[in-house]
Amino acid sequence: MEASSWDLDAWVSGYVADASTEENVEKFVQHVDGIILERIPELAADPLLIAELHASTKSQWRVFLTILEQESLDILLPPQAFDLAVSIARRGLDLGILLKVYRHAANATWEFIVTVADAVPEDGPDHADVLKRLWGRAGRWINEAIEQLIRTYATEREAVVKGTFARRNEMIQAILRDEAIPVDTATRDLGHQMRAQQTCLVLWTDDAASDESPADLEALAQAIARAIEAGRPLTLVVGRHELWAWVATRKIPDVDSIASVVDSHAARAAIGGTFPGVDGFRTSHREAVDAQKFALRSDSASHVTAYGDIELACLISENPLAARHLVERELGKLAEPDPALDVVRETLSHYLRNGSNIVLTASELYVHRNTVRYRLDQAEELVGHPLTERRTEMDVALRLVNAGLGQ
Repeated sequence: MEASSWDLDAWVSGYVADASTEENVEKFVQHVDGIILERIPELAADPLLIAELHASTKSQWRVFLTILEQESLDILLPPQAFDLAVSIARRGLDLGILLKVYRHAANATWEFIVTVADAVPEDGPDHADVLKRLWGRAGRWINEAIEQLIRTYATEREAVVKGTFARRNEMIQAILRDEAIPVDTATRDLGHQMRAQQTCLVLWTDDAASDESPADLEALAQAIARAIEAGRPLTLVVGRHELWAWVATRKIPDVDSIASVVDSHAARAAIGGTFPGVDGFRTSHREAVDAQKFALRSDSASHVTAYGDIELACLISENPLAARHLVERELGKLAEPDPALDVVRETLSHYLRNGSNIVLTASELYVHRNTVRYRLDQAEELVGHPLTERRTEMDVALRLVNAGLGQ
């Protein structure tokens, strides 16, 4: 007996209700974005683009589900879809990257819908009718999205290429590409003291729905510059939720001063080291980007991540297996995910960084010196060797554990 149109409509209503749960939406996002990131390395290497991809896929699927029951398909893309297109354009990535995103998304969505149709029970609507309804509308959605987002990409690229700041942006990218740019030329064209000490900051917001805009991040960069007594920062907007900034100073900026400014905003910051000249400009940027990747990869709750604090851990964390082996070898039972050990690990971390100074460690932790000694005795028993041995390795391992890596 053939299922009636009413049966199909009733099934669609039930499917929409079930598919709209947070758990099932996440399943769709993981399936689609997993395929996209596997096949587009340019996206997979950029944590902020990954976050914007997830936000775009999730929001588009949710909107699609809400209109799946309607007779007409009014395609109104959510802002997160445009954010991704804009960020791809601002990073100077080719239009082909955006088209690949939606080509792979189409293939992944088709696979997903086929599994949905295959799961329809025997007494439900005809599988072919389900497939026709879901894919007919999903295919239209994806095609229309591509058309709209191509226009968004083109508009943004034109603004980047022909806009007022085009020469400045191209100069920054040329320096980052390691092109031979004379320091005086860079200083003149960028309006930035390239002979001074250069410190790069990557500023961003985690929440794609955040109210923080590029203008807000620009204001934050300026506030940071004032806090460390630097001139106006050189900035480059690289996405709807990300900004790169360089400050030129005579001395190394105080990270605590930067952190106090960032903590008052709904944003995060990664800080590179401080180095002179054009080479320093480029090196500090590389370190800031690496620090951002480490912060995102480790799911750190800290608003500020300085590369100098996590350099060794950052290098080792690129190899998850090596990181895990390092933690297991150097910390032993102290690495176990037991909340009771958090205070022991914290004490050992301060102790190692303070050059084995118990008095200074006790002062920083606001505890008695005997308390520090007791915790260090616990740590020594757990790691299985004297704390005077392999101090650097233990410090790196502790940093990996504190960042949520290596366990």
